[in-house]
Amino acid sequence: MLDGDQWFSFGLLLRRYRLTAGMTQEELAEASGLSVRAISDLERGRTGRPRRKSVELLTEALAQGDDATWRLVEAARAARLAPDVASAPAAYEPTRDARDHGEPAGHRLACELPPDTVDFTAREAELRRITEALALGDARPGGPERPERRLTLVAGHPGAGKTALAVHAAHRSLSRFPDGQLYVELSPAGRPALRPAEVVRRILRSLGALDDGLGSLEEASARLRAVLARRKVLVLLDDAVSEGQIRCAHPAVGESAVIATCRRRLSALAGAESVTVGAFGPEESLAFLARMLGEERVRAARSDAALVAELCGHLPLALRVIGCRLLARPHWTMRTLIDEVLDDPRTRLRELSSGDVTVRAAIAAAFSVLDDQAQWALYRLAQARAPGFSLRGAAVALDCGIARAHRLVGDLLDGHLVEVLDERLPGDPRYLIPPVVRLFAAEGARNTEGGTGPRAPGRPAQGEAPCAEFPRAEQVAS
Repeated sequence: MLDGDQWFSFGLLLRRYRLTAGMTQEELAEASGLSVRAISDLERGRTGRPRRKSVELLTEALAQGDDATWRLVEAARAARLAPDVASAPAAYEPTRDARDHGEPAGHRLACELPPDTVDFTAREAELRRITEALALGDARPGGPERPERRLTLVAGHPGAGKTALAVHAAHRSLSRFPDGQLYVELSPAGRPALRPAEVVRRILRSLGALDDGLGSLEEASARLRAVLARRKVLVLLDDAVSEGQIRCAHPAVGESAVIATCRRRLSALAGAESVTVGAFGPEESLAFLARMLGEERVRAARSDAALVAELCGHLPLALRVIGCRLLARPHWTMRTLIDEVLDDPRTRLRELSSGDVTVRAAIAAAFSVLDDQAQWALYRLAQARAPGFSLRGAAVALDCGIARAHRLVGDLLDGHLVEVLDERLPGDPRYLIPPVVRLFAAEGARNTEGGTGPRAPGRPAQGEAPCAEFPRAEQVAS
């Protein structure tokens, strides 16, 4: 996010919902009772802090539903919390509590969150769990004691929208953390993952509390905990690959909180609230496409849109990519997409890309965390013709004992590249490789046969099981 009046997107949201309602500024002014100039100033960001009454009149006039109303109200509330850049000096003062405890004066209040996703869809239960966990840090004088969750982990399949969910929850909770909202990308693309010491120093620098005299990781972490204990700060750690990246920034006391998205399951962080996200359901996929493309375009080809969603494995990132491609080519129909782009399973993964956003990159990032044996196991398991498998079936496919199959499948579960079909069934559950992950693994298996992919130690490339037969679009439709 940027400084000042670009921190929060009330003006952009207002303009978007006005256009969605098919209204001009003059028509909205007449319906709301505000002046055309007032609406123009709000949309252009000239009025940085919308008044509550104005927001109420605008939401009532727009009549875009509860979700649009909530977004506008939250964006207006966030804007009112932002420093007044027009009149404030170059550096903002810390909170009174921070000054009383000797915090450095003149640091800038940081709002580093990425922009919220305007067409965010579904995830109501997961969103409620995160926002409730963040609310537990609120001061409750005289109220009943409840366990405080200062750390929330968001995990799930690659491409399931973990970052979008975490960012959306953070934006919904802005008012709880007036001393700053920080964002740290823990595993930047094309660069090594940040070490814990780098994470701590990055956060301290954003808070204006970095001391060049800090030596060890323990000293820097202690300094960070002391700063967070005296402020109300939200830290969003994105794409963690190890517990150490999160543990070093975990506040011990106070009302600061951390949300961390995880590339793999991190089970050694005591006291964390864990939220897992998976693929969309069929109706959620259609709702997401409708939010991106418009209700009419999806309603006019509902059955084809449902098939597109199924070919994408109902994966939010894959649907996002497809939606972007359809927006860039308004002359394409859903049927064009099915027949000419997504039909061939051998090239489907390659087609799930738009600009610099690719589904393959998201899966490859999760795949890279696995060791060689787990990578090889995913390739072998993806070659099975049946979509699901038991632990005994995995042992047969991997030509190993039950104990080793259990460990390898467990590694794939922790990497969110395999899922349990029904966790409610006791005993020997059945497992499933998500469809888009299966495409990735089948592609890797073909490379393995060519000598370019991982192979089980001591195992020859010959004699591999035949590659899985993925259905074409017409087979899925039938």
